[in-house]
Amino acid sequence: MPTIRKTLMFLGGSLASGGSLIMICAVLATKEWVSTAITCKGSANNNGSVTLEYGLFEGKGKSNFCPNIGVDIEPFKVLESLEHFGPSKSLHITVITCLCLGLLGSICSFGITLYNSFSNPYETYLGPLGVYVCSSVSAIFIFLSIVLFVVNTEVYHLSIEMAQNQITNQRVTLSDAKNSIGYSYYLMIPAFFCNLFVIIIIYVYQHASYTQRKEQQRPTEDAPKDVMMY
Repeated sequence: MPTIRKTLMFLGGSLASGGSLIMICAVLATKEWVSTAITCKGSANNNGSVTLEYGLFEGKGKSNFCPNIGVDIEPFKVLESLEHFGPSKSLHITVITCLCLGLLGSICSFGITLYNSFSNPYETYLGPLGVYVCSSVSAIFIFLSIVLFVVNTEVYHLSIEMAQNQITNQRVTLSDAKNSIGYSYYLMIPAFFCNLFVIIIIYVYQHASYTQRKEQQRPTEDAPKDVMMY
């Protein structure tokens, strides 16, 4: 049977991995990633704006006095809106792929830590090493998603390109997107730190176990030779 310390520490790791797992699922499922207001200008210099709200897969929006656009913009698929924009679509697909890989890493980390909380196996890939690998993979891919989405939004003008696809009038010019990042994006940050917490807590357990084993061996190693003969 595992010790109480081992059970508690691996159980704490499984809770953190489970938290990361739930948050990544919420990130993938929710639409509150970005709210943006984009200035639009027609051929007669009559200005308006387009507002969009979108997530990884779906979005919606409306027009405020933007020429030749109805008040409401039909709900749209994000990847379809980026069909003709190479770099933005590639980066967006990369973000989704990274999150899916991060989700897979969190699932594996959750399973391994939960298994070790009630079992007492020899250290194999289902032990601390497996936790380090899975949690590290999850943390790395979540971090990449955090960085790449910001790059895609701010550098490659993701919002303007999606809005451009909703406008049939080629004489309308879109510019000056004011992006507001939503809570779905920020959920990736605690998910990232949850994986770091798992790595730290399992390292602390492993270091404490190693120190305890060394202390148990020390009395025999330090005993006088004449005592050891008996």
